[in-house]
Amino acid sequence: MNFNYIKDNLKGPVFPIITPFKDTASHEVDYEAACDYVDFLYDSGVRNFYVMSYNSRFSLLSWDEMMKLNKVVTRRIKDKPEQCISIVADPLMNPTSVSVDFAKRAEDFGADLISLIFLERFYSDDQVFNHFNKVAENSNIGILIHEQKLASKTGGHCLYPLDLLDRIADIDNVIAIKEDSKTPMFSEQVIEKLGDRLNVIISGRGKRQFVHFSRMGCDAYLVGVGSFAPKVSLDFYKACQSDDVETAWGIINEIERPFLGAAMKCGWHPALKSAMQEVGIMKRVERPPLVQISDKDHAELCKVLKKIQESKYYKA
Repeated sequence: MNFNYIKDNLKGPVFPIITPFKDTASHEVDYEAACDYVDFLYDSGVRNFYVMSYNSRFSLLSWDEMMKLNKVVTRRIKDKPEQCISIVADPLMNPTSVSVDFAKRAEDFGADLISLIFLERFYSDDQVFNHFNKVAENSNIGILIHEQKLASKTGGHCLYPLDLLDRIADIDNVIAIKEDSKTPMFSEQVIEKLGDRLNVIISGRGKRQFVHFSRMGCDAYLVGVGSFAPKVSLDFYKACQSDDVETAWGIINEIERPFLGAAMKCGWHPALKSAMQEVGIMKRVERPPLVQISDKDHAELCKVLKKIQESKYYKA
């Protein structure tokens, strides 16, 4: 595995793969539509793809569906004429043996990175370190730490301590972190402590957060509105890199903020898929217990989307 290539190129916007479902009684995964979505993103200029636990609806998929989705999407990505990076996610099942098996399978079908998240209640640093270390020792695939708030042993939520992340970052295969704490001060500490060793992908709190963190040396972020308007996210990254403040904040104020305001009223994930249907990417069908937004909410969201599309910063 060429980890140097990944380190050099895992920069800019990273695009999650939204899982499409068929409009049938059993709501089967529409693998053909997922591949069409990869094609749409690639043709728009995207080169970093992420099949991830939440956006890709892993909690609604069977083991076989998760494996097939990761495999089908990765192979579609790797068939492209220009080299791309494919990140796939651990299937939200905590036994280390399951994560090891998944890492080996992901390596076999060509993925570059596996995103590992430890969802069990957090008891000790060694418990978490040993999980990551065991997966690394038994595979030759890059590992991305999925950092987010987790249930603590005393109740409430906690984050992995920086000293623990520092230990995990020294494992040979660990080359990136998705920093999803949604706590700016902690994110700054992660970038300062780990940024020279790991590619840091900032997630949550929108593009305005990346404007700040890009000045600290953070080179990547997980997109939101870019899922239906990828060229907007690519332009935003270029603006941050060139210190084009007008364009960066124009995209935030005229595209991202209006959409976020409308989407949060009816649920982020189903609202995002509604927008994707409106621009012709995929149907907004969801699999129960998740439901698509109502026709009324969809109509209201489309009004906001239409106004967004009138912005000079919007590109189809």
